[in-house]
Amino acid sequence: QYEHQYQQLCSHPDNLGNIVKINGNNNRQKIIICPYTKCSDVLIRNPSASSGYYDINLSNGSVITVYCDMDGDNCDGEGGWIRVAQLNMSEPGATCPPGLTLQNYNNIDHSLCGRSSYGCNSTFFSTYGLNYTKVCGKVRGYQFGHIDAFGTGTNNIDSEYVDGISITYGSNPRQHIWTYAGGYSEFQNGGRNCPCNNGSSVVVPNFVGNDYYCESGLNTYPWSPILYARDPLWDGQNCNGTESTCCTNPNMPWFLKSLNETTTDDIELRVCAGSSPTSEETPLDIIEIYIK
Repeated sequence: QYEHQYQQLCSHPDNLGNIVKINGNNNRQKIIICPYTKCSDVLIRNPSASSGYYDINLSNGSVITVYCDMDGDNCDGEGGWIRVAQLNMSEPGATCPPGLTLQNYNNIDHSLCGRSSYGCNSTFFSTYGLNYTKVCGKVRGYQFGHIDAFGTGTNNIDSEYVDGISITYGSNPRQHIWTYAGGYSEFQNGGRNCPCNNGSSVVVPNFVGNDYYCESGLNTYPWSPILYARDPLWDGQNCNGTESTCCTNPNMPWFLKSLNETTTDDIELRVCAGSSPTSEETPLDIIEIYIK
């Protein structure tokens, strides 16, 4: 008779509870369904799994429920993405994430999220201590006043290097993921405008490189201290004049970034500008971020 020594093996759910003999030895193996530790585990065991909410077991033993994108259509075309941030201020009951301030304007039908003071205001999105090497997401914002893209006068990732949105991880210094810059005008190419504008000589900070989108909502001159609500930023739409070259990426507003390392750091999103929010601002209403 076999000695009843049981070990546990992970397998497809269809094999749950079966007892098998392995490699002709006297040990018997009981098949169990091991807990998921990331969204890609779900796809490995069930390639036809649909996008939705799944329970994920963390390394500390706790269980969290996360949304898994099993298609990746807006990212790399492959599934297994874990959503770590979602905000849509047009939805009933939506509130700004901690660190950002609720802002109301008279020419848009929902509140926006922005800064309460000069410089950058931050909010953080937990990655639950999970390892990741890719980040994918989108942001939508608006132009208020005379935003200046990368013409803020500083080239330091830890300061207000952009009038717009900075997405980073880590600290001392932060590590750049993506920047959503807001340019002054659709029809100019001077130092306060988008570097992607046709004929622009604006230099992008080295740490940003090509990992940015830039757009303006101002199609008149001069600027006014108002919200240009008719032309949301970074959606690739209504890119007129010299700005047309900024909207050639068909993936806008979605970005995809492969990191140079594996990290577990939380993701930081900053709304930044070189002046106070009463003169220039890029308040946002949509955030969606995934990791893998």
